Amino acid sequence: MNVLMLYPRFPEETFWNTRRAVKLLWGRKAIMPPLGLLTIASYLPEDFSLRLIDRNVAEESESDWQWADVVFISLMMAQREDYVACMAQARRHGKPVAVGGPFTHAMPEVACADADWVCFGEAESIMADLVDDLRAGRRKKRYDGGSNTDMARVRTPRFDLLPDVNDYATMALQFSRGCPFRCEFCDIIEIYGRVPRTKTAAQLCAELALLKQLGFRGYIFLVDDNFIGNKKNAKIMLAELSVWNRAEGWPFRYYTEASINVADDDELLERMSRAGFFHVFIGIETPDPKLLKSTQKLQNIPGKPLEKLNKIRRRGIHVTAGFIVGFDGEERGVFGAQQSFVRDSGVGVAMIGLLQAIPHTQLSRRLKEEGRLLEKLDLSGSLTVEGINFIPRGEMTKREYLEGYRALVRELYSPKNYFARILPALLELKMRVPPGVLWRHGWTLIKVLLKEIYHLGLRAKETKSHFWKTFLPLLRKNPAALEAFAFDASVYYHLHRHAAYVNDELEKYLSAPSFADVLDEVSGGRECPRNQRVEPGTQHAGHRITASA
Repeated sequence: MNVLMLYPRFPEETFWNTRRAVKLLWGRKAIMPPLGLLTIASYLPEDFSLRLIDRNVAEESESDWQWADVVFISLMMAQREDYVACMAQARRHGKPVAVGGPFTHAMPEVACADADWVCFGEAESIMADLVDDLRAGRRKKRYDGGSNTDMARVRTPRFDLLPDVNDYATMALQFSRGCPFRCEFCDIIEIYGRVPRTKTAAQLCAELALLKQLGFRGYIFLVDDNFIGNKKNAKIMLAELSVWNRAEGWPFRYYTEASINVADDDELLERMSRAGFFHVFIGIETPDPKLLKSTQKLQNIPGKPLEKLNKIRRRGIHVTAGFIVGFDGEERGVFGAQQSFVRDSGVGVAMIGLLQAIPHTQLSRRLKEEGRLLEKLDLSGSLTVEGINFIPRGEMTKREYLEGYRALVRELYSPKNYFARILPALLELKMRVPPGVLWRHGWTLIKVLLKEIYHLGLRAKETKSHFWKTFLPLLRKNPAALEAFAFDASVYYHLHRHAAYVNDELEKYLSAPSFADVLDEVSGGRECPRNQRVEPGTQHAGHRITASA
């Protein structure tokens, strides 16, 4: 049987799609490969012939469609637009389709209407049944893989199916699934559960060895939604990874995602630093403890977040972070509070998004029960150009949120503010770079910095003075942090353009909103007089609406 595995394109304009910068500055075609499809491929029988096409790198050909007996598609919500195009092609060619990935959890009714086979949850446990049904031609089947896969038995992804591993700036590996916390807005705990399960250190090192053998050079992203969900196993793996790195000559640099309580464990931070972890993404969301409590992100409440971020940097690990506006109970000063905190945090790559009630989460269920969920709004998962798919509860209407958010994004990603806030953090960064890392990665870093100097420090008039005010002091005082600077600068190349896109798209939307939207009400159904635009750092004296109980 011939299986055509398709990975739909991400929209050009999302916060995370830095493909333009990756191509221009790093010389790679895409950010990361489709790890889900690569993993599933390892469970298909030897008599199945496989072709994997990542449409973020290249499109499939007519001969690929003619060759295929069946099509596999894995996707997230953000890829929905290109998924529709893939499904249309499959129908035109008369090919049956199996669909999986987080999209099926978020939009099961869409997936079930489109596909011949639909996979929910983790796929490893259902692959034998799926293969049997493929062979027998039994269609219109649903499979529930649950959320309790024994990660110590998960097979090595088929990285060999990638036409060129160096098409990607980053290679994706997975160490764990599941998160012990219960953040209300999160869909990860709905899909993968709250019991963190991990691979063994030997498994991870074997995957790294395969990537090295295939010739990949660059960064490894451990795509765990919370790398430290199981701290004990994470520490064991990090110790083994340090040994492997030294033995193999430091072929890779690493980054991941973790909760901010990583700063509370000195041993864990030290092991991450020794294992070559270059940076970590942390979901901060909001500095307001009351809002954190309301959204059940209790792990972020103890201690002072700015001190924790500095502690992580002093261990030699760069920080990127996520922030959210739209929580119940927010006041109009939230935009100024978020802007001030991001500035003081020193986080350049600050993903600030509008709260969205992702389908089938605690948040969406609660809002539906309260009659506040706007279920007819179309969702794509792009939290910088849509969000707040519900009637807010607090001082502001959705219109005020969108207007204030536009201004906040412009401020955060302006060249002046971006480069000014990253300098103190980069000077604080105590990055330890082993000689092997310099030997393996030094020339690549130099080439990237030279391209950034040209595109941001010489060619871009609005950027160049701010670029040099950050680059030169860093070069003099803390050159070990230049790798982190190169990362921040390359993402800035994308974010500055994305900010303009967000501003324009929200302006268009506010002038012609969806018929299904509610822009000028807050919870309780009472109309709120339209206020003037909410600028970051300002307090409005507009009409206060009392939220219903």
